[in-house]
Amino acid sequence: VSTQSTGMFNSEIMISLLVLLGVAATTVIADDYKCTTVNGIEGACDLMFYQQTYAGSRLSGCGAYGSMYFWSGISATACTYATQDKTITQQLEMGIRFFDFDVGYIHPSEESLPYWEAGPVLVSVGSTATAYSRSLKKALQEIKTFMDANRDSVVSMRIKRYYPQTTEIRDHLIRTLKPTFDSVFGDDGVQPTFYFTLKPLSYMVESNERMVLYLARDFWGRQESDFRAASWTNVFETPENVYGYSNCHNPNQLSEDIVHMDGINKRNVPLCVNWWITSSQCVSSSGPVCTDTAANDLKIVAQKVLDGTHLDRGVNFVLADYVSDKYVGVVQEINRKAVAYYKNRPW
Repeated sequence: VSTQSTGMFNSEIMISLLVLLGVAATTVIADDYKCTTVNGIEGACDLMFYQQTYAGSRLSGCGAYGSMYFWSGISATACTYATQDKTITQQLEMGIRFFDFDVGYIHPSEESLPYWEAGPVLVSVGSTATAYSRSLKKALQEIKTFMDANRDSVVSMRIKRYYPQTTEIRDHLIRTLKPTFDSVFGDDGVQPTFYFTLKPLSYMVESNERMVLYLARDFWGRQESDFRAASWTNVFETPENVYGYSNCHNPNQLSEDIVHMDGINKRNVPLCVNWWITSSQCVSSSGPVCTDTAANDLKIVAQKVLDGTHLDRGVNFVLADYVSDKYVGVVQEINRKAVAYYKNRPW
């Protein structure tokens, strides 16, 4: 796995969860399913994974299950800690295809409150405290159920940070993440894939290997390389903590900064655009500014990235607070245009 820094994000390495899960290269047993659409987009079967854009929700599980709680058991303020107001299933039904999770860990001996489950748990981290949502397993079960019922769905997921950042919590997560995924995905139905950069989307859909997962290197242990691993180190990502032109206020300036990123023409290195603002406002008030009000400006960014990169690379992931139908609709419009665009400009 390359550890070369992109120079525009931190040094944290994100690696595909596939190796952690112990997924071996096996012969795919194909069924009779034939790809006709991908995530509802006709003509996308012939495209590559990185020739489509995946609408994402930032901290997807925070607010998805209602109230969150501090470690003390006191209810956390939704205005500060919640980033979504729809369940994982509702997000999937509206078209969200990129899930973003930060996680903590609850030891079985600490499972004292009825809304906490032992094991990896979804968290939202504020400036002074961490709010706990529900278990990672609960979110995975919703994703697996939806994907098994919707064969054309291709979904990506990342687990980016853990809290608190202690060796004890990291070791607990390394020990429990694989059993958590194994207990949900097993051997039947949709499976993780390590072909996503090599095969067309039709292969992913027809082989039922339709989930692309990334994990922080801290969860990796001592295994630092594998032919199946994908590294988040080389993902181009717009700043998370800039209030101003970045994160939707000025799409033209944002586009200019993207196309001037060092190495941006590497079209097999995905681009993640953080379509949300950092401010002192209540997230539920500031979130819709990007997600809904400025949703159409995403089209400006997508087109300028295509026009400004000589290898015709596009925006691959978008992350937003309080996802809306309008936001997803704009991403789907970008994807429909990409079908015609890449038909005339094949990689």
